[in-house]
Amino acid sequence: MIALLEAGEVNPSLGTLDKLAHALGTDFVSLVAARPVAALVPKPSEEVLPVWEDGLGSTARLLASRPGAGTTELWQWELVAGSRYEAEPDPPGSEEMVLVSSGRLVIEVGEDRFSLAPGGYLRLPTDRPYAYANTGRTSVRFIRVIVSA
Repeated sequence: MIALLEAGEVNPSLGTLDKLAHALGTDFVSLVAARPVAALVPKPSEEVLPVWEDGLGSTARLLASRPGAGTTELWQWELVAGSRYEAEPDPPGSEEMVLVSSGRLVIEVGEDRFSLAPGGYLRLPTDRPYAYANTGRTSVRFIRVIVSA
């Protein structure tokens, strides 16, 4: 997998990158972030390079994180119309909070399906497979806060 990554022949999932980071004795943020965002230094989110893209215009940007025994990450996501992100399970005890700012986001956790309009939010366990989907005709933007045990 590492050789394929280095050759640019595969586009790893965020879950694969997280597993790779742990195998290398580091955390996800240290592996993918160009440099950490300093406290009390404002920065426009558009200046942050996406960590994930689907090639259709959808992006995920890791805006800030607090590594340690329990990691907290702040993400900004945009899914264009018809896009979907399938997530691999996170470590046991992991969860996230999602807040939709525009569009309609569908979140699937196992057999459960939740549709969130702007202003809608959800706290969900991520230690099982889950997915984000945009089944609408316009882009959906949302903020995602990840809390890992």
